[in-house]
Order: sequence, then C-alpha cells, then structure tokens
Amino acid sequence: MSQKVSELSDVIPYYFFSLVSSCLSLATMMVIVIEGSLGGLGIIVFSFYVVIPYLLFAVPGQVFFNKYPKKFSLIYFSLYILFSLLAVFIYSSVLNFDFSMDILTTNNYYAISLSAALFFWFWDSVFLQKKRFAS
Repeated sequence: MSQKVSELSDVIPYYFFSLVSSCLSLATMMVIVIEGSLGGLGIIVFSFYVVIPYLLFAVPGQVFFNKYPKKFSLIYFSLYILFSLLAVFIYSSVLNFDFSMDILTTNNYYAISLSAALFFWFWDSVFLQKKRFAS
C-alpha cells in the first residue's frame, strides 16, 4: 500500500505539469485566434476556462493510459480527440444553455476540440508516457 502511495506521489507533479502546460498552450492558441494578438490576461482567463474540461475528461483517460505508457501513440491521440469532442460539446452546451446540435456545424467546435486533444496528447507524451512510471 505504501509503495503505491509513494509511486503516485512521484507521478502527481508530472500530471500537474502536463495539465498546466496543456491549459496554457490551448489558452495561448485561443487568445491568438480570437484577439489576434498575445495578451497575458487573456491567457490566464482562458487557462482557468479550459482547466475544468481537462480535469473532467482528459485526466481520467491520462491516468488510465499511464498504466500502459506509449509516447506519442496515435491510439491515445484518437481517444483524446473523442474525449475532447464530447467535452467541448457538453461544456459549450452548459455554458450557453443551448443543448441543440447546432454547435456541431461550426468550425470553431472542431478547431477547439482538435487543438485541445493535440496539446494534451503532446504534453502527456512529454511528461508522463514513460516506461519508468508503469506499474
């Protein structure tokens, strides 16, 4: 039991770095696309905006994937895309109080979903998908 707790405490900082890097990367991309420039306050605000879907949808998958670590796995990337499409749909629907399927016809939906998956997959592969953390 104490060995598992020790292993988990060794990995937690890597989950944190992966999450923070993903949030900052996606927020930076969103600020550049929306505002056309790089604004520090916008990046901070968007980072807090995107951390919730990442925590709810991506991190649980990340924990599972870390049991079978593979750097830059296209299978993991595909699954992150599916999680991301679902997360952006639900998050957008809840925030806009619009549960219609209209969001699925917008380019922004797919751009944000694919970007979120790409950034999370990249940082997950950099920080976590290492053989030494496999149980």
